[in-house]
Amino acid sequence: MGAAQTHTRLAMTAAGILILLWSGIEDRDVLTVTALGCSLSLTASLFYARAHFTRRTLWHSALTGAAAGALSNIATVLLMLFKNLHHAHVFPDYPPALMLAMLERLPLWTLAGSLAGLGLCLLLKALAQHNPRITGKNPD
Repeated sequence: MGAAQTHTRLAMTAAGILILLWSGIEDRDVLTVTALGCSLSLTASLFYARAHFTRRTLWHSALTGAAAGALSNIATVLLMLFKNLHHAHVFPDYPPALMLAMLERLPLWTLAGSLAGLGLCLLLKALAQHNPRITGKNPD
């Protein structure tokens, strides 16, 4: 197992531990659950991209970013649902209208993720032109 795969697995484990700790706390903040959903989907997307995409092209970066954006939204809604089912209050921590409002924003999250993936790819390509150690190629 390579170092990159080990780091990704550690990030997934850390996200799982944070979700486990968060689920026991009486927290109704949307920002917290959104951050947890984003961290979970980013690590899952990076794990998938490292396993299946060997080249860093604009198309692959846009696709990975779109998947990360869509998964962020879906993971956030699923975490809200998990918290509602786990605590089982008469009045849920996250009402169904809030979860539906999050799902309505799925296309925007997907577009934002795709643009972020494109931007990151372009940034890495620009840095690689000035610093060959980023790509691992010897300039000689």
